[in-house]
This record gives sequence, structure tokens and C-alpha cells, in this order.
Amino acid sequence: KYRCIDGITANEEHCRNLVHHSIGLITALNPIIGYEKSNRIAKLALETGKSVYDLVLEEKLLTKEQLERALAPENMIKPGKFVL
Repeated sequence: KYRCIDGITANEEHCRNLVHHSIGLITALNPIIGYEKSNRIAKLALETGKSVYDLVLEEKLLTKEQLERALAPENMIKPGKFVL
């Protein structure tokens, strides 16, 4: 191992929380929910401090399963339009 600390692990819950609260997350959802809804969710997230993830679910724009699929890294990096 090179420049590594033995026994160190990532805090998965904290990392997930950071991603869910990132306003940049809306970029991945824009092609799926549309610009108008994406813009509204982004503004709400900034105004309320709620996560983009939670707001999309609260507004019933996507189901949890659809949202998880849309935000899966392998689906976000594929070329072409993502289909739920």
C-alpha cells in the first residue's frame, strides 16, 4: 500500500447525505423531469435546505426506485438519454 492508512473506511451514510443534498444532483434529473420542474426543485432546495432527493420524492416527480435508478453512477455516465 502506498499513502494509505490501514483500517480507514468511508462513512457511507455521510457520503450519501452529501450527494442527496448537492444541488448539482438536479443536473442528472433535468433530462428526466424536465427543466421547469428541475428549476423549481433546485430553488426549493436552496430556500428550504431540504435535499433535492427528498424534494423529488415529496413532489412525487419520481418513485424512490426510479430516483435510485436515475442516480445510479452507471446510468449517469452512459452516453445517450436515460430511460426509466
